[in-house]
Amino acid sequence: MYKVAIIEDEIAAAAALEKMISILEPDFKICAKIPSVFESLIFFKKTNVDLVFMDVQLSDGDCFELLSKIPHINFSIIFITAYDTHAIKAFKFNAIDYVLKPIDPEELAKAIVKAKERLSSRVLIEYFLTNRNRDKPRLALSVLNETLYVNIEDIIRLEADSAYTIFVLKDRSFTVSKNIKYYEDLLEGYNFIRIHYSHLVAKNEIASRKVSTLTMSNGDVIPMSVRKRFLLK
Repeated sequence: MYKVAIIEDEIAAAAALEKMISILEPDFKICAKIPSVFESLIFFKKTNVDLVFMDVQLSDGDCFELLSKIPHINFSIIFITAYDTHAIKAFKFNAIDYVLKPIDPEELAKAIVKAKERLSSRVLIEYFLTNRNRDKPRLALSVLNETLYVNIEDIIRLEADSAYTIFVLKDRSFTVSKNIKYYEDLLEGYNFIRIHYSHLVAKNEIASRKVSTLTMSNGDVIPMSVRKRFLLK
């Protein structure tokens, strides 16, 4: 059973969403329906939840304002929005999914499946909104039976291993059960480049380059696709 909150300022919409969630996923227990940024902040100070369905626009602000005020976001998010122009690119950094209003039950069902997969596998991403005021943004990655908190600046490169991804840090390496494209999207804007089909590298950790290879700061030699060379200019 997972604890779920709905943040929605329209009472009827919140009730309808609650009903759809209860039909689609019995394991999701709705523990609160909250209509505002102000009340949400009070709620999160006192209560832990696993998942939040969050309307983008609230009566006293928006969800990004709310998230920026939460010191540590330890729940997953599905955004609910009436506008597909609402920084959808940003959603991939911070949410499991987003669902457009009026809510299509099939789209909601797909988002719920993604959420349950994330929660059941205990794969946690520490949302980048949490890091907005941090000197060292980081990721929270589920590895075996523990969660590793990794500073982004400590990542040298990522390597695809079928459906998995190998993280190579300055002091260690480990494998995470997500494909490399997932992390390429997540790390966009943090000076990482997909220099080869199987390799994503931190640009600041490139020590030298040749025609078809890169040498990283730890000595690893990485193949470079011809069509990707322009990324280093």
